[in-house]
Amino acid sequence: MYCAHCDCEFDGWRVKCPNCKNLLQEGKPIINNEELKPVEYDSILQTIRDNGGTLNIVVNAREVGKSKSLRFPYAGFGYAWTKRMRGMADGIGVDLSTIKVGKDRKRGFPYLGHGFAWQQEMQGLIGGHEVNLTAKKVIRKKSWGFPYRGFGYAWTDEMAGQMGDQIQVTVKSTAVKKKRGWQFPYFGFGYAWVKEGTLAMSLS
Repeated sequence: MYCAHCDCEFDGWRVKCPNCKNLLQEGKPIINNEELKPVEYDSILQTIRDNGGTLNIVVNAREVGKSKSLRFPYAGFGYAWTKRMRGMADGIGVDLSTIKVGKDRKRGFPYLGHGFAWQQEMQGLIGGHEVNLTAKKVIRKKSWGFPYRGFGYAWTDEMAGQMGDQIQVTVKSTAVKKKRGWQFPYFGFGYAWVKEGTLAMSLS
C-alpha cells in the first residue's frame, strides 16, 4: 500500500497511513530514476572537498516493512523497519535498500511481549557507485499499556560503510516514527522505523 502524501510504500499496513493518517492506496511510489544518474567518482570527491571535507545528504524512507507474531498465552510481538531510503543533494542521488533485518523479542511478566526489528545491512547506489552499510548503533525501547499489552521499539541509529577507496559513508537517524497496535484480548504490538536520516560522505 502507498501513501501519496508521504510518498512512501507501507508494506503490511492497511487503510490508513501510519505517518499522516491519510488513506493508503494500491501501488508504489513513483521513482524518478533521473535522480540516480551516474556521477564521476572524482567529481564526488571534489564536491566533498568543496563542502569542507564532508557532504551531507538528507535521506527519507520510501518503503517501510511490518510484521507481527503471537505467542502463547497472550504475548504479541511487532516488528517494523525501513526497507528503502532515497535522497539527493548537489546532483548526487542516493538509493539504499535494506538487505538484512535484525530481529529480537523479549517477554515480561505476566503477558508482556516486546518485538524489535532494525536495519542490519543496507546496500545501494550513491551517484551510481555501490555502497554497503552495516549497523553501528541500534536503539531499542519498550513500554506497556493497560492491562497487559507490551510494546517494543527498535531502530538503527547509525550505519557506516565505504564507497570506493577514498570515501567513508555514515547514515544517522534524525527522525524516528513509532506506532502502537493491539489485538484482543491482551496482545500488544510496537512498531518503529527510521523516517529520515542524514547520509554523510567524508574523505577516508
